[in-house]
Amino acid sequence: MLTSLQIENYAIIKSLKIPFHEGLTAITGETGAGKSILMGALSLILGNRADTDVLFDKSRKCIVEAAFDIRNLGLQPWLNQFDLDYQDDTLIRREINEHGKSRAFINDTPVNLNTLKTISSFLVDIHSQHQTLMLQNAGFRLQLIDQFAKNRELLKTYQQALHQWRTKRNELDALKQKCEQAALKYDYNTFTIGELEKAAIQPDEQALIEQRIKELTHAESIKSHLYNAAMLLSEQDGDNILHMLKTVQNECHALENLGNDYENFRQRVDNLLAETQDLSYEISKKSEQTEINPELLEQLNERLDLLFSLQNKHHVRDNEELLALLESLRKEVASYSDDRGQLAEMEKETSRLENTVRELAKKVTASRKEAVPTLVNAMEERLRKLGMTESRFCVDVQDTDELRESGSDVVTFLFSGNAGIAPADMSKIASGGEMSRIMLCLKSIITDSMFLPTIIFDEIDTGISGETASKVGQMMQQLADKHQVITITHLPQIAARGQHHYLVYKQVIDNQTYTHIKTLNTQEREQMLATMMSGENRTETAVASARELLKSSQK
Repeated sequence: MLTSLQIENYAIIKSLKIPFHEGLTAITGETGAGKSILMGALSLILGNRADTDVLFDKSRKCIVEAAFDIRNLGLQPWLNQFDLDYQDDTLIRREINEHGKSRAFINDTPVNLNTLKTISSFLVDIHSQHQTLMLQNAGFRLQLIDQFAKNRELLKTYQQALHQWRTKRNELDALKQKCEQAALKYDYNTFTIGELEKAAIQPDEQALIEQRIKELTHAESIKSHLYNAAMLLSEQDGDNILHMLKTVQNECHALENLGNDYENFRQRVDNLLAETQDLSYEISKKSEQTEINPELLEQLNERLDLLFSLQNKHHVRDNEELLALLESLRKEVASYSDDRGQLAEMEKETSRLENTVRELAKKVTASRKEAVPTLVNAMEERLRKLGMTESRFCVDVQDTDELRESGSDVVTFLFSGNAGIAPADMSKIASGGEMSRIMLCLKSIITDSMFLPTIIFDEIDTGISGETASKVGQMMQQLADKHQVITITHLPQIAARGQHHYLVYKQVIDNQTYTHIKTLNTQEREQMLATMMSGENRTETAVASARELLKSSQK
């Protein structure tokens, strides 16, 4: 249960520390005194967002800290799941600095808001007028039904299966799109592959072709120059270079025994003669091999044109990039075939997962429908206790084909407050007072079916008074036998039911308004209840009536 709430620098609260107790606690105060501010501060503990507007002093941070006695709640596995230390007396703290940055802590360990919301959802349930409006929300009605039917684990299993199916369906859609795009390119790709394979491209052939074309283009000039060079080196002509080098060789041979220098001359001439003879042979051979072939030149030009055409067509720079493109297209075509096979398998798996989800959705629907008669009986019994003797409450669970996070159902609450009137959509015919009582009954039933230690009713008494208010207070009192109940109320009939009574009030000090809270003793409670019954000009009669109300309510 909630054992204390400490608030520092929040709205018009400078500093407050409020102890809380078991049973029913009533909180009263004039409109605008700051009761809603208390709820706002507590909502921070429950994970709601905040900004710098909540700071009383803009130069200091705001701190809200709540202490909970969580022994016997079985929360240790949840705390362990989030790597949090377990303590019987657990502290939850929120801090908002002057820049609006928020931090949250559980037992002094930093946590994110999602973790804070998860843990705090096991500790406190706040029921407000806003929640009464939420009865018009289809999702909220489903939550109420599921809480009563204890569908938590079933829904968790369903949602896990739903997420698996949606993930697989998204993968299937992506693969289908990929296959559709590949199908559009398939014919083009296969044609291009055939075109490139037919071309039989070699990585280095372009440079060789360009060199061969250059030689064939200048074949006559090459052959002429090589022939002339060969003639100058030919040994058949007495004036050629070889003849003169042999003469030089003979002269050097005649001197080789006269010293190292002459021997060196002889060796160099020998080497020069040998190199010249070899050069003469190579030039003659090249001259003989050089051919004038217009047909081959035309073929090579056509081949080079083909390579240039393919490169330009596919926006690449050379043959290596053409071959890389060919390999890429081959892989893409092979991948298309693989994807088509994978697509068939994925369609089967997606269909299997969908069937699993739909079977689980049917189980959720069946569980909800099974819980409806018990819920309706319990609701009508409680409504009669609250003076709505002729009221009828119905729950319509309609199964749809759409699979949502909450299942496939649409739940409508039907209500009739008068005999002979057929139940209709509650959100359209129930008054504000009736909605408050209906919500209170729902909450009392649901909290009976779940172990939630603290329930807070925030001004849900709108539209009720007199005997009905007394019965609402009695129902809260009964809830307080099993849960810690805190109610913020304007009605003396409800406030008198509290085992503890707090007064929220404002005080102006040095032109600054502050919110305070104090515990009322029995005499102060009588005075406050009298004020709530008759206004500021309370009479002795009003005080006597308040005393009697308090006495009878506490019985």
